[in-house]
Amino acid sequence: MRKRLQRSLTAGLSAGFLLVGTLGQTAAWAATEPNPEPTPGFPLAGKYDYPDDKSDIRDSTPAPYTVINYGGIPTKSPNFVNVGDSHTATAWLPTTIPEPCLHNALGFAQVVGQKTGLDVRDASCAGAGIEHYWHTKPTYLGDIPKAAQRLAINKNTKLVVASLGGNDTYEDAMAVVVAKCIDYWKKKQACATYLRPQMMSRAEALSPAMYYMLKDIKMRAAKDAVVIGMGYYSPMPRNYKGCWADGLLPAGDLKLIHDYVVELNHQMQMAAKKAGVIFYNPSQYITFKTSGCGTAQDRLITMTGFPEVNTPIHPTLRGQWLSADTVVKLYNQELAARKAGTSIAPATWTVSYDTKG
Repeated sequence: MRKRLQRSLTAGLSAGFLLVGTLGQTAAWAATEPNPEPTPGFPLAGKYDYPDDKSDIRDSTPAPYTVINYGGIPTKSPNFVNVGDSHTATAWLPTTIPEPCLHNALGFAQVVGQKTGLDVRDASCAGAGIEHYWHTKPTYLGDIPKAAQRLAINKNTKLVVASLGGNDTYEDAMAVVVAKCIDYWKKKQACATYLRPQMMSRAEALSPAMYYMLKDIKMRAAKDAVVIGMGYYSPMPRNYKGCWADGLLPAGDLKLIHDYVVELNHQMQMAAKKAGVIFYNPSQYITFKTSGCGTAQDRLITMTGFPEVNTPIHPTLRGQWLSADTVVKLYNQELAARKAGTSIAPATWTVSYDTKG
């Protein structure tokens, strides 16, 4: 039984890393596009080549994929734009659409749109990083280019949620990362020995890139738009002793997972404060029970994707709905505060970026 659990966990983590990760970085620019000198906030700490091969700053995505990737045909009606990676794009596999960015037909963006009454423009894309807010990226469907996420935002945009950064912290291509981690795990060694130096150093350098993204969102959106910088759900609580995964993977790897997401959230909090926008930390809801250590009916995020039929190391459908509910609550609170001449943003800058326990 223990060996089956270990194989399941290893397979789930490998699949999750492959989906979350970028498709590899090269220094090549699209031949017809100028270098934006450079991507704002980059390079991050250590070696970093950018952007992706074939990247540009045009909307080069061929029809009908641009419409699909933006979640619908642009209208003049007030809209909500979801800027993000697979953490908000992909959750419950039965409703994942076989299109370039692997969006869910039912999930975070759809719930936010339904509850606010705003048209939905879902610019998020599996594998996206902050650089893909600015630049076109290849996707998982035949390298069809996904337009820069910023192009989904216009002067009719009343709400923007931006959650990017996790995919910008890997030095090696994901296939290499997974292969190296499996080698470590086979030897019963922590993959953190290999991953921590590159991932944490880059995570700790993310806030400038996040800030420039949030600043640009404010410039592109409606003057009265509500902008929310959103962090990530942590798969592990601060104290994971007694977790079913404890012992199946080295403790160093479980600690890295927790520390890494906490740092991502910290960087977004600092960027949100500097940009003067709202900060939302999904990990504030993470306890032992609601983390990847909990039972299927309680988890807000899953490690292996089973039995929820979920993408590994991603929020469950319940987790995405809770994030959507919180975003709508923050949006309505901010609208009410503005009528009184204030803002809720400063109060959100003091919210913990760690888990509850």
